[in-house]
Amino acid sequence: MTNLRKKIAIGVGCAIAAMSSQSAFSQSSGTTEELRAQIVQMQAQLQQQQQAMQQQQQTMQQMQDRLNELEAKEPAVGPGTPQVAAAPFIAPATATELDEPSRVHRPPSAPAGVADPLPEGYVRLGDTGNLLKLDVVAQLDMMFDDKFMGYQDLFIPSSIPVSGAPFDDSGSRTNLSAKQSVFRMDFRRDTDYGVMKVVYKNNFFGFNGEEMNYNLQYLYGELETKNYSLLAGYYLSGFTDIDVFPNTLDYEGPNSFTFKYAPQIRYTPVLYRAGEGKLTLPMSLEEPKADIAILGDYETYSRYPDMTLGLRWETPDYHVQWVNLFRDLGVQSAVDDRTRTTSAYATQLTAAAGVFGDDSVQGWASFGKGYANFLQDISGLGLDAAFDPQLGLEAIDAEGYGVGYTHSWKDDLSTSASYAYLKIDPDADLILDPTLPQETKFASVNLAWQFNERAMFGIEYLWGENTDMTGASGNAQRIQATVRYDLNP
Repeated sequence: MTNLRKKIAIGVGCAIAAMSSQSAFSQSSGTTEELRAQIVQMQAQLQQQQQAMQQQQQTMQQMQDRLNELEAKEPAVGPGTPQVAAAPFIAPATATELDEPSRVHRPPSAPAGVADPLPEGYVRLGDTGNLLKLDVVAQLDMMFDDKFMGYQDLFIPSSIPVSGAPFDDSGSRTNLSAKQSVFRMDFRRDTDYGVMKVVYKNNFFGFNGEEMNYNLQYLYGELETKNYSLLAGYYLSGFTDIDVFPNTLDYEGPNSFTFKYAPQIRYTPVLYRAGEGKLTLPMSLEEPKADIAILGDYETYSRYPDMTLGLRWETPDYHVQWVNLFRDLGVQSAVDDRTRTTSAYATQLTAAAGVFGDDSVQGWASFGKGYANFLQDISGLGLDAAFDPQLGLEAIDAEGYGVGYTHSWKDDLSTSASYAYLKIDPDADLILDPTLPQETKFASVNLAWQFNERAMFGIEYLWGENTDMTGASGNAQRIQATVRYDLNP
């Protein structure tokens, strides 16, 4: 384009020179015959100059049209923009990216494939306008337990045998698992409304067998704008605040953490902005999944979806979230269609912050009734609700607390510790299996080393205690060693 500009300038210069030559002719002097001859000569030259000027104008117009065409393409195809689909691409800034990114240090032990990826590393998919980023995580965990627990690949305190129960005196054992390995795809494109994203993620914690079984974690679409986001698909529940999940190497994590995936639709408007902070109002409708200790021929159901409503204040250095859960729990007889229903609710406060340089702290507290299916340690045990002696249905009270802390010794070396407590408090007359857990405790501490930009080694100590409804208790310990390779973090 610089050469085009030079050619245009040369054309203009030629035209000016021609006009200067004409001016010099007009200032000549002589006899009448000489003047007539000069006039005739000048008329001939003027015709030639007019023809030359027309040609110059046509050439200049063609150059200018070409220059405009190239300059119009510069934003899409400029210096440094990839010309092939496989070339690295840095996504352009969008309305949602005007928010300041988190300044909380991400330690080597942070769970892989959980957080949204950085803008770098996307590739352009031809001329479709779509961008794609792939991440593949290969992880191996080696576990050494001091006794048998119900789930060899996960550390679940509620599965620890209590005193007098089978396997209470079992010996130590070893297990290896690659189920935390992850495959994730992030698609995105800019639209007139904002950034459209489609996210897919799976690991291999399907529970249909002992080996690697496919387990879908994310498959959702999301429209993000400066003023709101709209999400639909399969994703973490709105009651789950994954940003406060402590940096454990064990996949299950703390017993009292509220962790659940669900098909859902979620709308999150931005209510207020101040400096780098923003206040949002996340709300969702989610698949109801009543987890009830049923009797006889009854089957579980819900009359309306689970609903969440919260408030979240977020800055690059910390966030605080308060969220409420509303549920409907029901059972129906397969014989006479008799129904029993009860309402359930829970509230939860979560927070996470960067402190003391690269250190960070996480905390959560929840309580309510009928939300056991959201609590990590007792999900699936039928403890949302139970029958009373009159066959009425009653939601079960529960509460859970936890805290996590990560200390960074240096950028590539960190220690994370966590402690959590969980308790359910059913009425004494509810019809429940007395061997079910009533109270569990969890603690962990690890050391993680990022020995390569995309590789991590860590070792973790875990301790848990289980107390059942008869008051019997038992505890167990685990040492876990982890090696992880993350292709595109």
